[in-house]
Amino acid sequence: MKVVEETKTRLVIKHQPIANWFSGGILFIAGLSFWIYLIAFDFTSLRLTCKRSAPPEINCELNKFAFLGRIEKRKIFDPQQAYIQTKIGSKGSKNFQIIIVSKFGEFRLLPHVSYQDNEKFVIKFNSFINSNESLLILQQNQRSYLLFISLFILVITVTGASLATSSATTCTFYKSINKVCIERQGLRSKEIIEYPLEDIVNLHIQDKQVKYSRVYRAVIFLKNAKEISINPQYTDKKSVENVAARIRYFLKLEY
Repeated sequence: MKVVEETKTRLVIKHQPIANWFSGGILFIAGLSFWIYLIAFDFTSLRLTCKRSAPPEINCELNKFAFLGRIEKRKIFDPQQAYIQTKIGSKGSKNFQIIIVSKFGEFRLLPHVSYQDNEKFVIKFNSFINSNESLLILQQNQRSYLLFISLFILVITVTGASLATSSATTCTFYKSINKVCIERQGLRSKEIIEYPLEDIVNLHIQDKQVKYSRVYRAVIFLKNAKEISINPQYTDKKSVENVAARIRYFLKLEY
């Protein structure tokens, strides 16, 4: 926020919400990048096909499917059993994942599936191992998890887009035509606010706490008790105090 022009009859102030543009751009790019990751790489479903050619020989094929049709295939020879592994996060959250054990190692299935769905999968798989059935086809998906993540990322992306398109403000005081004109111009909208100079009663600085610091904005008080912020986005104290002092001097307002 700064004074860009000052004469005897005109005072022009501009405020560009660079912090909003910068943080919004980062959030938007991060959200969009994660969406691309989800679409291109994150697995949404899994299919396990097991065949018993001659008891007790069992061979399985594990297919993981992604949104764009990419498939990861793995062979599981001579599986012995499946069990559910529980992982507890730092905040007490629980995550469940099926482990298939074979003579040649362990194979992990999808990591974000509910315990109930995993339990059904394990029961069917272990029952097949201990039976004489010739074919077993099981599936997993993590639609609920991906829906939650997608909604969260959508909120981040929309928030970032909103911040990145925040309006810049140009406030001009005209003594020659006895008017103050506040123009807010952004990618999403344009707004022009005009009032006679004699309607301006005073000018104050508002502040609020943001994490570990305070931020400020200049507000015009009118005769009708209406308040109009010159810079709707809060910014640093020094620039706001400097602009406020210049406005008071230009309009001969009392402190």
